[in-house]
This record gives sequence, structure tokens and C-alpha cells, in this order.
Amino acid sequence: MYSCSDFLNAEAGGYGTLEELLEAITWAQLGIHNKPVGLLNIDGYYNCLLSFIDKAVEEGFIDPAARNIIISAQTSHELLSKLEEYEPREVGIAPKLSWEMEQLSQSPKLDIAR
Repeated sequence: MYSCSDFLNAEAGGYGTLEELLEAITWAQLGIHNKPVGLLNIDGYYNCLLSFIDKAVEEGFIDPAARNIIISAQTSHELLSKLEEYEPREVGIAPKLSWEMEQLSQSPKLDIAR
């Protein structure tokens, strides 16, 4: 599903949604993908999370360039417009990584005899 998508998006949700959102952000930070990560922030649902992230930037735990990985908007229409305009930035946190199938096929395989 990820490889077929043009962007990653989160709507209101619980622990699972938050985990998937943060994983997608981390992947972008590490250079695993350069797809936009959208946050549909209806009625300010994610305001506290965005404030937490801004505080982490302020305290030096998140690089200011990495803050731009998250694109948020209060309506679907506004979010889609922002996602279409997104241009990835080099965050410079880690070297480029890739999880493409040809690289996975080159990894050593375990030979387990039964």
C-alpha cells in the first residue's frame, strides 16, 4: 500500500493512528521516502500533538528542517492543495535509505534445515 501511494495521511484516531503517523514522519526524516505526510486536523484534533512537536523543535530534539515534514490543514480540500504543492527538502538527518525489493533480495537468507 505504501509503495503505491503518492502521500501519507492521518485523520483523527488513537494509538495505532499515532504510531503509523510517527513512523511515516520518521521514515521521511531518515530518507526512506520523500512523500508528503499529511495531517487532517479537523476541529484542532491534533493541536496538542503539533504543539508538542513545536516544543521539541524549540528544545532541540527535532531539527527545524524536519518540522516541515508534517503538512497539516483543517479541511480535506486545504490539505490536498498543500500536499500537491509539497516539495521534499533534504533534512540531512541520516543518509538516504531505500527499502526497494531488489535490495531486499540481496540480503543474506537463513538456510534452516529441518
